[in-house]
Amino acid sequence: MADEPSPTPESWEQIVARFARFSGVVGEVDDPLTWGLDLVEEEVTGVSDSTDPTEERFLRSYRTFAGETVEVETLRVPATPAQIEDIVRAACSGALVAPLHADVDPGASPEVADVTELAESYQDYRSAMRAIVAEVDDVPCESRQFHVDGTAKRCMRVTVRNVTAVYSPAADRGLVVTGPVDLVDRIDVITRPIRNLLHGEEGPRF
Repeated sequence: MADEPSPTPESWEQIVARFARFSGVVGEVDDPLTWGLDLVEEEVTGVSDSTDPTEERFLRSYRTFAGETVEVETLRVPATPAQIEDIVRAACSGALVAPLHADVDPGASPEVADVTELAESYQDYRSAMRAIVAEVDDVPCESRQFHVDGTAKRCMRVTVRNVTAVYSPAADRGLVVTGPVDLVDRIDVITRPIRNLLHGEEGPRF
């Protein structure tokens, strides 16, 4: 079977066009250095023409000096009540699964890797993913308060293995905040007009 062609990287113009759909406010951690957080990723994720508009999100990903990750995702549109539980469970599962990605080399080919080992690694990875998703699904979601822009808002959250995922309404959008419980409970999450924080003056103009 021929290898699938690699996707063509987006140009700055395409990136700016995707970000422009998020004109308005998006979430971020206020003064991240206070919490030992460094902004490492800033992008639009998801598919703009999906039948589920909550799939397109503006992501800001932060990392602590110890390697822990905190993510703030802004949904382009707010989730419906029926969607919220699935969204927080998926976010929590994704955060727990993320460290497993380093255990499997997606670029390995039969020519350079033992086929048996590759199959076993793939199976172990898939098994671990299924186990984590099942574990998250078994934990009840909680309805609690979460502060956005200094105001307490009623949110839904799920916590597994000291990792929590929170969905909170924000303006005419929704926020999903994921990370270690102690950090998520302490950081100040705010919304501001979309702007370029990561790439500086040489980056795209949003």
